[in-house]
Amino acid sequence: MARILVKTKDPKEVEELRQHGKIVFLSSLVDIIGVETTEAEVEKIKELVGEQRVRHSARGTIQKV
Repeated sequence: MARILVKTKDPKEVEELRQHGKIVFLSSLVDIIGVETTEAEVEKIKELVGEQRVRHSARGTIQKV
C-alpha cells in the first residue's frame, strides 16, 4: 500500500482518483487530496494528473523546544 498526496482544483479529477484508490481525505483549506492505493496505481495517477502534483505522504516528527 502507498499513501500519496495529490494537488488538484478540478472536481472531475477527484472522481477519477476514486477509480485508482481509496480517498483518505479531502482538504477544504488547500487543494490536497490524500489517496491510499497500490504502487502500480501510483504510476497511473502520475500519468493522469502529472508527476509534479503527486508526492508520497510523509510522517512528521515533533521537535523538542
